[in-house]
Amino acid sequence: MTDKERENRERLFKLMKENPELPIVPLVDGEIVGDDCGAYWPGSWGRAEVKEYFISKNADKVFFKSDDVFNVLEEHLSNEEFEALPESEEECRPYYDNLPWIKAIIVYIGKLALFDK
Repeated sequence: MTDKERENRERLFKLMKENPELPIVPLVDGEIVGDDCGAYWPGSWGRAEVKEYFISKNADKVFFKSDDVFNVLEEHLSNEEFEALPESEEECRPYYDNLPWIKAIIVYIGKLALFDK
């Protein structure tokens, strides 16, 4: 285990202890999965942080509350819904804040560097 991986793991444990009520959501980097044969693939512990997220209607994208307001609304809403929104970010903020945000401990899982030294 690398020092960075150890730091990331310790950060995760600290967040878990400080926020026992929050779910833990692992986000797996796409570079881990080499194919769709159904096997398991090794990963490494990346950073962990408390964030708010939700998954799109089609369950194909994860959005974070820290993302750009207009980009999230445009990708999440239908064209008609998006076009009906006010033009300023301030006026759109109530729509954004009312999305189904879930507060969680997000853990980024990256590619395991088996042969990197």
